[in-house]
Amino acid sequence: MTEAGDVIAGRADGALDPVALGEWVHAGDVRDTLGEPGAYAGAGLPHALSLLAWVTRKRGHLRLQADLDDVDEPLHLGGPSGTRTPARFMGDAATLVRLYTGRSPDGASYELMGAEAAELNLYG
Repeated sequence: MTEAGDVIAGRADGALDPVALGEWVHAGDVRDTLGEPGAYAGAGLPHALSLLAWVTRKRGHLRLQADLDDVDEPLHLGGPSGTRTPARFMGDAATLVRLYTGRSPDGASYELMGAEAAELNLYG
């Protein structure tokens, strides 16, 4: 992946951004399986959240405002939703990533208003 980083990061004009997000999430899957701390969090989280916001906008996904416990500013995801009121998420960023990528939130404490968790899944 070291050699692929430059291509994923910028040479493909954003076409590989969903791949970059998927690779980051897969690394979280591995950490989670091995019981390592920081699955779906850590130093790369700000980049992953930026990718998540971009991917959800690009795909016209459900609009959502995420008020994250571990990030100062609200994160706005998804595209225009017409007349539907934007959904709202309150909780930590790792749980948000888990929900958007179809991973179990593992009993995490969070609130989701205006949408069902299944509606957030990018892969479902």
